[in-house]
Amino acid sequence: MREATFGLESHVERLYAEAPRRLAFSAQTPEAFAAWKSKLRSELLKRLGLDGRERPAVSAEPLAETDCGEYVEHKYALDVGEGVVAPMYLLVPKRSGPHKPVLVFHGHNPSVQYVLGRFPDEAVASDRLAHDGNYAQALAQAGYFVCAVEQRGFGERKSRTYGKPEAPNSCRHLAFSYLMHGRTMIGERCWDGLCAMDYLRTRDDVVPGALAATGNSGGGTTALWLSALDERITVCLPSCYFCSFKASIMDLWHCECNYVPGILEVCEMGDLAASIAPRAFRAIAGRDDHIFPVAAVREQFETVRRAYELFGADDRCSLAVHDGPHAYKVKLAVEWLDRWL
Repeated sequence: MREATFGLESHVERLYAEAPRRLAFSAQTPEAFAAWKSKLRSELLKRLGLDGRERPAVSAEPLAETDCGEYVEHKYALDVGEGVVAPMYLLVPKRSGPHKPVLVFHGHNPSVQYVLGRFPDEAVASDRLAHDGNYAQALAQAGYFVCAVEQRGFGERKSRTYGKPEAPNSCRHLAFSYLMHGRTMIGERCWDGLCAMDYLRTRDDVVPGALAATGNSGGGTTALWLSALDERITVCLPSCYFCSFKASIMDLWHCECNYVPGILEVCEMGDLAASIAPRAFRAIAGRDDHIFPVAAVREQFETVRRAYELFGADDRCSLAVHDGPHAYKVKLAVEWLDRWL
């Protein structure tokens, strides 16, 4: 009698291998690319739970102002609709404008404060600064107009954690709650980004027609998906997120906020990033990043590269791999922003 095997790993592997990915990138002309991108974006809006939603009229209430040396930090309460407001920080250079704007998204930090350069103690500061964890502050010091929205589930936007008061965030319960309503955490975070973009367009101290989106890890997640959804982002700079869904969030332990139901019926992550072409795109990756393996990063980047070749825009597409772990690299971001923003 044979020994029964009840594990499900082989079943999940087979599902991935047989997933249709019916909107995988295959366009051979710019015209075909435009048609494909339109279909993909429509599908993404549905999968994220954003289809048909209308953003509120622009409204941002000023709350506080802090002189930070080279720039002034302004805190706002941004209306994102449905009775929800988001903490939004604008880091405005003191030199005369208009300034080139960068949307900065923090990752799974306790709050947005880390990327703003605020840490609870010297030990945390030393560790985070060694990996450029203050990248919103650093980009403002480099002369960019930074807009950083605290992401849902963190800091002032942390909801109840239901029996786990020590939890650093409320991603898990919020993600599942949104799924029950046909929404996703990635979609809700992108929604906040879309509302922030609407606000930035009302300001006369930012350069019109120029906007970058960047972030590390969970911040890179929002930057990539948001760039695929909205053409107003002219430079996309995700760090330590771009990879394959298979090698990262499927094969390794990740937060529940990473998952989008049914996405593998539609595309892999390389196809998602390919739809950004020919806008400037650079993926930053760590050679020693153990949750977004660099081999799968390189594999997916080949799909992106083919899309940019279609437009003769190879120079606007870059994979920058640093020698470190799961970390941002301000130098790699600034050199790309200086070139393309």
